Amino acid sequence: MNGRIYIIPSNKLDKIRWDNCIYDAANALVYATSTYLDTMATHWDAMILNDYEYVMPLPWRKKYFISYIYPPAFTQQLGIFSAKKITEKETALFIKAIPAKYKYCEISFNYGNHVNGNSATASKNYLLSLGPEYEALHDAYSRSAIRNITKANNAGIIVRENIDPADIIQMHRERFGDNIGANSNDYENFIALSRAMLQKKQCFTIGAYNTKQTLFAGSIYFLYKNRLTFILNGNTQESLHWGATHLLKDYTIKKFAGTRLILDFEGSDFESFARFYQQFGAKEIEYYQTVILNRLPFFIKFLKR
Repeated sequence: MNGRIYIIPSNKLDKIRWDNCIYDAANALVYATSTYLDTMATHWDAMILNDYEYVMPLPWRKKYFISYIYPPAFTQQLGIFSAKKITEKETALFIKAIPAKYKYCEISFNYGNHVNGNSATASKNYLLSLGPEYEALHDAYSRSAIRNITKANNAGIIVRENIDPADIIQMHRERFGDNIGANSNDYENFIALSRAMLQKKQCFTIGAYNTKQTLFAGSIYFLYKNRLTFILNGNTQESLHWGATHLLKDYTIKKFAGTRLILDFEGSDFESFARFYQQFGAKEIEYYQTVILNRLPFFIKFLKR
């Protein structure tokens, strides 16, 4: 493969060409769009091969005197995107071209990339095709899912759409705090991103209300190309008792059943989450790899360890 990889700061990038390249990619994902990266990454550069034939974003930060590449909050997969097949050769070429100034790199490559070697760790992602009609999808639910959905309906829980993302995110924060790797600034950025996606009609928000008409569970999905990606869930302890989260998932599956969309559950390697997704018939698993490049000086490596 001939060509040179160019690295362009995002503020000098042709964002229209970048976004067109991501959308046309066989492995297109919302996380790599300029809107997503501009909002969630502190800084990012673009690696471009052969006039936008292959591209890869590099989100980066600087701490003290060290520049490093990191995965922005609520960003599951990045890596290389192209309408053409991405082989191990292209992946190795991009990794080699990452500038030496980045002394520590944590990169989650996407499901369309394959990294050869022992440095990569694999994570799994659950998917559900929403092509069949709702009845067929519902037939694949587990008895536990059906029991919880029935419980929620019998309790008079009401489902509504177009919930303000900030209300869902607030419930999420109250339950998890900053224990999932996101801080206050990340949450504020994610609210801004969700609202921007709503304006583009690329965000679907849904909420469950108890009998007191209080919002006590909600979900945020992003719609991009052929994927409906489950980004974030917020709920209270009360909602867990009444099966509200099961009801929300069922409502979403029913709404988008019979479409060409794939429901991307966004994980997970956590057994409890995986069991929940499997209750709704999610069987297909795709894998993505995370690579760590540690170029730190020896004394800093020692301190970091």
